[in-house]
Amino acid sequence: MMRKELLLFLFFAGITSSCMDIEEISSTCEVYVVMEDGSVRFYEMFEDIRRNKATGVFTYRDENGRLWSINQGEDGQWYSKSQDGTPKVVEKVVCGSDVFFEEEKEETGP
Repeated sequence: MMRKELLLFLFFAGITSSCMDIEEISSTCEVYVVMEDGSVRFYEMFEDIRRNKATGVFTYRDENGRLWSINQGEDGQWYSKSQDGTPKVVEKVVCGSDVFFEEEKEETGP
């Protein structure tokens, strides 16, 4: 009997810890994407925004209810993609005062 209780405890502890890795974001976020011509544009995401703290992956819905995600590719670059769209390179995501994915600029000497 004790073993069954221990297994149940471990199961629920695992579920709880995995849920704690998901951050629900209630503020509007700006996603800066690199266009085909190299220019950078941004769009706002404001519905159903979640970020996995362990992986950095964002998921959200647009104004039409389509599911989008921002994932890291094998090349280390971050991409925004909808269910039926082509991936776009993400330069950074800004949610309030939090900035995600922005590369640090190297300082040059005087």
